[in-house]
Amino acid sequence: MKAIEISPSYDVPWTLDTGYCHDGIPLSNGVFGALIWFQDQTVMLTINRADYWDHRGGTIWRDECTYGHLKSLLESGDFQGARELFPTTLINGKEKRPTRLAMGRFEARLKPDVRLVSANLHMNEGEARLVCRRGEREHVIDLAVVIDKPMLLLSGGEELFESITPVSSYSFEKTKAYFDDFGIPAPAAQEDGWVQALPEDPACAVRMRQRGGTLAIAAEYGADPEQARQAASALLDSVSPSDGGYAAATSETRERWRALWRRAADISLPDDEIERMYYLGIYRMLGNSMPGRIAPTLQGPWAEEYRNPPWSCDYHFNINVQQCLWPAYGSNLLDSLKPLFSMIDGWKPTLALNAKRFVGIDDGYMLGHSVDDRGRPVGGMWTGTIDQANTSWVAQMMWQYAKYAGDEAYLLDEVYPFMCKALRVFGEMMEKDGDSYSLPVTVSPEFGGSSQAGLGRNSTFFLVNVHFLCEKLLELDEKYGIDPDDAAMAADIREKLPPYTAGPRQFQEFGTKPGLELYLWEGQPLSESHRHHSHLAGIFPFDTIQMDDPAQKEAVSNAYKSWIDKGMGRWAGWSMPWASILHNRMGRADMALLSLHLLREVFMMPSYATRHNANYEGFCQFTGGDTMQAEASIAAAAAALEMYVQCVRGTVKVFTGLSRRFKDASFAGIRAEGAFLLSGSKAGGKVQQVTVYSERDETIRLVNPFGGRALIRKDEAVVETDKAIISLKLRSGECVTLEPGVQLVMQSS
Repeated sequence: MKAIEISPSYDVPWTLDTGYCHDGIPLSNGVFGALIWFQDQTVMLTINRADYWDHRGGTIWRDECTYGHLKSLLESGDFQGARELFPTTLINGKEKRPTRLAMGRFEARLKPDVRLVSANLHMNEGEARLVCRRGEREHVIDLAVVIDKPMLLLSGGEELFESITPVSSYSFEKTKAYFDDFGIPAPAAQEDGWVQALPEDPACAVRMRQRGGTLAIAAEYGADPEQARQAASALLDSVSPSDGGYAAATSETRERWRALWRRAADISLPDDEIERMYYLGIYRMLGNSMPGRIAPTLQGPWAEEYRNPPWSCDYHFNINVQQCLWPAYGSNLLDSLKPLFSMIDGWKPTLALNAKRFVGIDDGYMLGHSVDDRGRPVGGMWTGTIDQANTSWVAQMMWQYAKYAGDEAYLLDEVYPFMCKALRVFGEMMEKDGDSYSLPVTVSPEFGGSSQAGLGRNSTFFLVNVHFLCEKLLELDEKYGIDPDDAAMAADIREKLPPYTAGPRQFQEFGTKPGLELYLWEGQPLSESHRHHSHLAGIFPFDTIQMDDPAQKEAVSNAYKSWIDKGMGRWAGWSMPWASILHNRMGRADMALLSLHLLREVFMMPSYATRHNANYEGFCQFTGGDTMQAEASIAAAAAALEMYVQCVRGTVKVFTGLSRRFKDASFAGIRAEGAFLLSGSKAGGKVQQVTVYSERDETIRLVNPFGGRALIRKDEAVVETDKAIISLKLRSGECVTLEPGVQLVMQSS
């Protein structure tokens, strides 16, 4: 429900000055992706599929790779022995990891007398439009990825193109080297495309067909090359001029995209860059995790054609997958989370086997930080393989979904057992000494990499994850009553395991001052700029820090100062939106806003796609390169939503995250915990109205948005209150409106 009408601009003018594929217009149906970019007289059509894998290789989980063995090796100082517990697969003498594969592109060469004039992305219809001029006449070329087929369609360009050339990824040096090194045959070239056989995965045929004014490009699998070729041919046959051609084949695509945008939350802000970052972030999230399709990866369906994508384009569960879905909650697009949950559900036997191997229990789940689409460890940073916080972070996402959706059945049937199984693995990793528990082998993601400096006792990140699980399990017990053994486990651990690790404050100014701050782990403060803000995860996203507790407030406030003091010199693109949210949760709305502008300036391409590294030198140490990762551009939308609505430890805040420089702003249909949909407006620097619609019988605790008297309009009745926290018990389908009340001014006689 959107109580305020906002008319977003879904049309995005696109630059014609594109250097490579990731400068292009992204199109996707959640499986098949295309990037539309331009070189001289050529329209480049880079294509890929989010499920196009070479699954061979990866980390080998050996029988001796148990937690007890790992711990004993580390305690004896044999770090190399510990590291060798996680060998990687070798093929032809080289390390082999599972990886998404580059696919290729089609080069549509314009005739010499045709000039490309403009390009636009229509986000609300999932369609791109190119305008060309030939003589005195303008021609329109429309492009769309069909919503339910792995196929790109192009309409209106038949008389404009001189040639259309298929170019497989094998044509590029880096891809060819990979194929040759690991025994992948060269593709079988055909006049209309190519067919790629793979050693252990299905063959993939990429073919095109042009008829009746429509160019169709399809990529489909088969058990062998011939079956793949036939499957691709069948897809091409489904687009026929007699059945309406392009317009008919893409009508459902346009409607599906319109329906998604009708559901998505809207924002209005006198800052065109932030607005565009929000809407493009939502668009990319949908393209990377379309409801009913494939869970989001590092590059999604938009992998480049000239090399296999960096980091295998895999599932990184220590921040990247999460950021790809952060906006789904507030933007009211919860169905975008379901592909991830469905994939995790299919992995449960693997996660249970991991827990059995590592800690020897039959009722646990364990997920590594870098895995393929089958849940198997890809390789690389071995310390991430033992990072059990990956499992609990998935549990947090599931819990958050249930709370935002008001889905009690999912909460009790799926989330509750998943949290218990994640917690049991943590329990087996604990040292228990009377009334004191500890976690002797922990990580703070990516700090120290795969070196000995990457491990420590009682990392704050692990502790926050464990306390999140315990807190939510006890909340479930209080409200519903859960298995007494599960409740006792959570209560016991919560009482005896510290909530975080702290040490002497690091940031000092004008002399040494006492006090504590959050540490990464025991004896390890944030000693340098670090891209992963893991020690601050109790602020966001786990929301375990209680700022009304003086000791916790001090530790967090001091850690925040030291974090600022260490600076952004070793940050990556995805560090920025998380930092924006952290600044906002700490009450620094202007810094939250600046963080997003820095993301746009330093890490974003003209296409608003984000790089891992900075665009230029001088801002941070990670500069240059052409690695696109999708998560930062998507998470920026979540950071924008935080400006309007925040859910913090059971309370909802409206407009507290918006910089005071914005006197006028509005939002409509932002979802909050409890299955509430909020809309609000601000004018002249003052909040004018907040509307709350409830999808469930639930109570919302709303921080008074007016800072004084508030009028609550409900069922034609008006109630006035000046409480700092306004508690409203609403029925399903009920709507209330809050407006500023009359402020009484006392005058002296």
